[in-house]
Amino acid sequence: MHKLATLSIFSLLIGTGSAVELFAAQPLNPADSISLEENHPNSFRNFSAELPKMRERTPPINTETGLHVSEIEQGLFFVTDFIYQSAFLVTDDGVVVFDAPPSFGERLRIAIADNAGDTPITHYIMSHNHTDHNGGGHFFADVAGLTVVTAATNAETLERTPHRGVLEPTKTFDKTLNLEVGGVPIELATANYHAEDSDTMIYLPEQSFLMAVDTITPGEAPFMNFGATSDLAGYLDTFETFLSYDFEHFLSGHVSVLGTRDDVIVARDYAFDVRDTVDRLMPDFMSHMMAGMEAVQFQHGNLAYRYGMEAIRDICAAEIIARWKDELSVVDLWADSHCETVVLYSIMH
Repeated sequence: MHKLATLSIFSLLIGTGSAVELFAAQPLNPADSISLEENHPNSFRNFSAELPKMRERTPPINTETGLHVSEIEQGLFFVTDFIYQSAFLVTDDGVVVFDAPPSFGERLRIAIADNAGDTPITHYIMSHNHTDHNGGGHFFADVAGLTVVTAATNAETLERTPHRGVLEPTKTFDKTLNLEVGGVPIELATANYHAEDSDTMIYLPEQSFLMAVDTITPGEAPFMNFGATSDLAGYLDTFETFLSYDFEHFLSGHVSVLGTRDDVIVARDYAFDVRDTVDRLMPDFMSHMMAGMEAVQFQHGNLAYRYGMEAIRDICAAEIIARWKDELSVVDLWADSHCETVVLYSIMH
């Protein structure tokens, strides 16, 4: 599947004559696309199913609410709609909310009421300011005296460009912030592994809980471009930071599975394997690009450059899929994007 775009472009170019023939042979699909046609080479049926060991970890869902809510440690509740995740902490003095995705922000209020009774919601802590994880914050806008906590850089971004549904912060911090709510310590620290400004790691030492959103997907290969990171170097470096914490539960913000320390280690090894594979292949980049230049008779540098990038990407993806397909789910769905992300980074750095 990974070779289709490259072959479809250059099979039309090699051996042609004039410039008109060279670049106007026929319309081209500019990227590989998943097809819902069963007999198409890129049919959805040609992608691997999720691994059984991943499916076994999927928690039960309440079909009436469309949520899974479970108390993973005393007073600490994990919530997922099987696409997004959040959590809340019930203490003697109040409830602390960790992210409110718009997909279930309203139902999160109900889940809190069902499990916290009359305990008031006092704090709302954002992992970062992206709408897909905190655009459900507006469902908490009526909470009197609510302390909304985020990193100072996130607050600056929101002041310049308010994000749909994201609450206005009332308390900010630069690098670290230690809170105590109802006698329960909460440690916050900024990092740079996903968002364009900063991310916040949320650590509850008594509950052995670490929350770092848009990083890994437990049991699966990461989402495309390593969680759509805006800082690949930061993403790779932060694994060491994650593992410096003493934690049992790892909330990454996506899919249905609550992660573990082992999940973080596996995700680290996968990411480093992609990085090392591209590093090994990159010395051949110029030879691939020059092959493209010769094929287009030195008349289309952009196309030749793309060919060079795709050649490295495709070789990398084939190797990664072969090595990881039995270890992580959906590797064949995202490996090409991971390899391409590292190729682009390697070219620029």
